[in-house]
Amino acid sequence: MPAEVDEALDRVRFAFEHGLDGTVGTVRHPAGYATLKRQPAHRLAEEDSLHTAVHDDAAADHTAYSRRVELAEILARRRMVRAYQREPVPRDAIERIVSTVRRAPSAGFSQGQRLLIVTEQETRDRIDEILRGYVPWVSEAPVLIVVGVREDDYHERYRKPDKLVEGQEIAWPVPYWHFDAGAAAMLILLAAIDEGYAAGLFGIFAEAMEPFKQLLQIPDDVAVTCCISIGAPADDSSRSATVSRLTQARRPVDDLVHWERWA
Repeated sequence: MPAEVDEALDRVRFAFEHGLDGTVGTVRHPAGYATLKRQPAHRLAEEDSLHTAVHDDAAADHTAYSRRVELAEILARRRMVRAYQREPVPRDAIERIVSTVRRAPSAGFSQGQRLLIVTEQETRDRIDEILRGYVPWVSEAPVLIVVGVREDDYHERYRKPDKLVEGQEIAWPVPYWHFDAGAAAMLILLAAIDEGYAAGLFGIFAEAMEPFKQLLQIPDDVAVTCCISIGAPADDSSRSATVSRLTQARRPVDDLVHWERWA
């Protein structure tokens, strides 16, 4: 075997063994989230970029599933953050975060999810007024993302010939448009962490919905499901003192997950 080939194999063998025997990095506790700094996302190959055009009619390519990604680290950092630094988030980072909506699942590929990004301070202050201070970090967070859904997109899709059942639109067992909006929201929360930012989710209560939609000129046929705040985290210990995650114990996995049968 040529010396250069033997040397290359030794390097591969060393790297492989080192990766197996090396210590596992410490998972950052959520309390340390406030020190999280933005790190450029260089982990995806160019062909996996969300901004690369996708040929939806092409044959499925499952090669991406053959390599490990860093979801576990992202999940370890995920929590609801209720205080933010006011420094702006770069436009390109916001675009990468919201582009994940194109990867969100949707029933029948109806694609009914809609996002509205709010960055103007004056508008965020008005939202704070509409919510009467119930979400005190609204005016602090430099980015708000309104997650909406257009139900009509689903009915229109399922009235097309390939989706009809005995000539009729299906009887919806659950409102899948709300499910899909939640899936899109989760992708946004995780994408924000991947960009090095904190995120939190909050709802618009019923009495505030009409003025909220009027302020942002949201069409009547788009329902607002939730809002997501994004930005560099600040100390939210005072705001978190009485929140659910500190007043309610986290349920064990066995209480939430069942195998084969419910009982």
